[in-house]
Amino acid sequence: MPTSFDETTWRSRIAAWWRETARDPAGTMRRLGVRTAYGLLTASAWLPLLAAYADDPGPAVAALAGVLSGVGTNLLSNLVQGAYERATAPQRAEQEVAERPDLRAEYQQMLARLEVLAAAQDALGERWTDFEARLREELAWMGGQLRVETGGAAVVFGDVVADEFVGRDKTVITVRGERAVVIGGDAHGLIAVTGDGSRVYVSPDQVSPEALLAAYLRALARECQRLPLGVVAPRFLQTGPETPVPLPEVYVDLDVVAPVREERGKGERVFIARLARGEGGERVPLLEAVAHPEVTRFVLLGDPGSGKTTFVNYLAYTLAVGAQQAAPLQGMFPVRLVLREVAARCIQPGAAEGQARMLWDALRTDLAARLGEGGAERLFPYLQRRLLEEGGLILLDGLDEVPEAERRRKCLLEAVADLAGALPPDRSRVLVTARPYAYDRREWRLPGFEVLLLADFDEGQVERFVERWYQAVRPVMGWDEPTARGRGERLLAALEERPRLAALAARPLLLTLMATLHTSWGQLPEDRADLYEEMVKLLLSRWQRAREVKGPDGKPMVEPGIAQVLNVEESRVRSALHRLAFRVHERQGTGAERREEPADIGREEVLGIFASLLPEDLHPQVVLNYLETRAGLLVARAPGVYAFPHRSFQEYLAACHLADGPDFAEQLRERVLDDPAWWREVFLLGVGKARQGGLGSAIQVLNTLLPEGPEEVAERPDPQWRAAVLAGQALVDLHFPEVAEGKPHFEAVLKRVRRWLAALLETPEALAPRERAEAGDVLGKLGDPRPGVGTDPKTGLPDIIWVEIPPGPFLMGSAEDDREADDDEKPQHPVDIPYCYWMARYPVTVAQYGCFVEADGYEEPRWWTETGWAWRRGKWDSTVEEELLRDWLARRPADLRGRPMWWGEQQEYPNRPVVGVSWFEALAYCNWLRERLEVSGFGFQVWRDGQPETLNPKPETILVRLPTEAEWEKAARGAAGRRYPWGNEGWDPQRANIESDIHHPTPVGMYPLGATPSGLYDLAGNVWEW
Repeated sequence: MPTSFDETTWRSRIAAWWRETARDPAGTMRRLGVRTAYGLLTASAWLPLLAAYADDPGPAVAALAGVLSGVGTNLLSNLVQGAYERATAPQRAEQEVAERPDLRAEYQQMLARLEVLAAAQDALGERWTDFEARLREELAWMGGQLRVETGGAAVVFGDVVADEFVGRDKTVITVRGERAVVIGGDAHGLIAVTGDGSRVYVSPDQVSPEALLAAYLRALARECQRLPLGVVAPRFLQTGPETPVPLPEVYVDLDVVAPVREERGKGERVFIARLARGEGGERVPLLEAVAHPEVTRFVLLGDPGSGKTTFVNYLAYTLAVGAQQAAPLQGMFPVRLVLREVAARCIQPGAAEGQARMLWDALRTDLAARLGEGGAERLFPYLQRRLLEEGGLILLDGLDEVPEAERRRKCLLEAVADLAGALPPDRSRVLVTARPYAYDRREWRLPGFEVLLLADFDEGQVERFVERWYQAVRPVMGWDEPTARGRGERLLAALEERPRLAALAARPLLLTLMATLHTSWGQLPEDRADLYEEMVKLLLSRWQRAREVKGPDGKPMVEPGIAQVLNVEESRVRSALHRLAFRVHERQGTGAERREEPADIGREEVLGIFASLLPEDLHPQVVLNYLETRAGLLVARAPGVYAFPHRSFQEYLAACHLADGPDFAEQLRERVLDDPAWWREVFLLGVGKARQGGLGSAIQVLNTLLPEGPEEVAERPDPQWRAAVLAGQALVDLHFPEVAEGKPHFEAVLKRVRRWLAALLETPEALAPRERAEAGDVLGKLGDPRPGVGTDPKTGLPDIIWVEIPPGPFLMGSAEDDREADDDEKPQHPVDIPYCYWMARYPVTVAQYGCFVEADGYEEPRWWTETGWAWRRGKWDSTVEEELLRDWLARRPADLRGRPMWWGEQQEYPNRPVVGVSWFEALAYCNWLRERLEVSGFGFQVWRDGQPETLNPKPETILVRLPTEAEWEKAARGAAGRRYPWGNEGWDPQRANIESDIHHPTPVGMYPLGATPSGLYDLAGNVWEW
């Protein structure tokens, strides 16, 4: 199936082509039938274009037209007329360059705009010197009739005339009468490359700020363009290089949950009204949200591996190279700072307050690292003035990596706010990334910053990533187009057939790991612990495989893997890593800086772990060299400082260390009860590790942690409740409800954990509401056993418990002294409802509404009113006159009205109240439920004296419908007209899900203190109801 193609994709495929060619340039020239180095350069540009043209001509033609803009259209005409066949295109292009002056300018611009020479230089590495010399000879032979340029990226050859320079940025300098490009700097000055390929030092005073800006952008683009994990191909395991995957080649646009805009001073009602209008909870493209014309300050929240840093790097890269993907923000100057480095270098411990100068200092430090101290000294004042006057895009990555100790995070937040206030609001944007835990306390919030929450990949994004991944790795793996496409289709088919894997694939990091694993080995572990095990093996192989390096005499030699150097079994290297991970994780948990990033590990600690493995004649520096030069399970973070590539690897390896011991289950139990938050992931991955030896081993761990039911325990302190939640999450990870069925021993464990979680929901004094909400979500995935929450296993119908509302008068409306009430709620007045009726004890849950969806309730018109059915088919919208309602309807066209809004996400939480249901849908559900109950001869379950009781009324006497406003209010207020469902006492976080830090609906019934005296739950907070 065709894949997207544009200038950025083209450039990335050229780079990938050169990485494949770099192993044997001469052999590639023979295979293509070209005789010259510049012929190979033109072939590298043409072949990806022709492949894209064969898939879909439109994008390929548009990309070529954009590249050739302003110099001619001859090559474009030839392409459209079919003049270039893939088999002979390289030879034809080589001949046209030599013999057709009318085409030469177009070829020159193509090679410059696509940065072909830079791609060749990066890929060829040590072979570049020979290739450069050959190219120089060819250009000299042509008499200066051809220029090969990099678009401002590296080297300029040939006849360079000032007014005809074709470079993308047009920011070149003159050195000794020759044109040159600044490529970086160090302590000796700026480094420039001249037209003859020489590298010379230049005084910063000789270089314009514009040229320095271009050099800064080139350096930023180089750093941001690659994924942190590359491809390890099986055929490269002996001596071949690791092959990085270009980020632009595989990047897939991310989505965010629609902005959660704080309305301080306006109260809860305004915020909920916005949600009701469809302005909350929707998926919005992240770039679109960041480019919103009315909002310029953002905090982007996302869990580990959700894509925060990838987005920051991609955005910085596209703006740095001027790619069209960043069109909504085109022209904004990008500045990217890693906040962990900012805090370490520019914020002194115990600083009194944060100021913008701290971030300016960090920017200057970043400039010095890329351009040298002299370059930073010259560029910084110019760039600072430009940002303050003209604005720019400030990308601040990793708030969660900044420690809270000694006010560093607080000072950093103050500094960010100060900088944001100093930049022109209409011409600048500031984006801060963080993990949710680092932003959930009100004192961490940045005033005036919009909160965006990254969404997991949906099915379409997963599909696009897999397709782009296999196109990117095709040259590396030596696959032709059909093979790469077939591999991608097989991976997508595996994800579709195995829903458990599909759930993992929704996380960009885990999908990248799976794609890497699938590419290299063809294996897709189903469970998270299995996935990490295979990824650990894959990363360890980067240390283990031999590789080709340059020896002392300058000739290639094979460097063996680390286990061969140490002369030990790989298992001993692995065991050492287990001990190291456990030691640093335990130390990090007891220290002041309990950040989510992996721990910093000093060189002495690393050497201490490997000391017992070192032969007497092996210098310890050899081990450190492996860490410095090979990206494996430990990576160099700074000189003499190392870390695991992600904290989840640290946690998995720590779990492996515990699993290696004889008292694994007891060791896990002790740590979880002592500090459940810190050892959470170690426990979950440890249970998964135990399952690799059989499900019984995993259950032994859970039995050790939770040997008794809640009713058998006299005291239940908070750590015990948290342990129960962890046990439940472990069962979810093990997919236990399915595997336990029919196995009494396993079913007993499942029922015990369910009882613990259900008891926690009914114990408001235990844990914070957010933790109890998590417990309720876990209970929902394990099968919530509480009456009235789920479905009847016998009939498959909603299991609803009803609460009687007796006849009689009540006080409707709000009292005059109720300042929170709206005017239309006053005055308070008596209303008599002379009949008895029954209300559902809980709001309709996702599981209960799912019965209607699965019964094709959306396709059967007899359940719907006439107007409702017209709405369902999209025929009613045109009759609506109210503008606000028309706008809301437009957000949900007819093809999205066959199920509730956000239904796919809601199904993950069956015991939460269903949301995204219109009045028409609610009426249809009631009509369907009434008939199904009548047909099934149901037992009418009611709540009396604190427990359910079954009545058997005649089915024809039952009418199921939505309550009127008066009926609903009487049920909530009672006869005396209570201010709240629970009474007249004020609201607090233990009574209802209102203005809390949970930010989503909670499982029904988790606020016992907020229930009515008659036993109705969730009549205040959580969700709005029909």
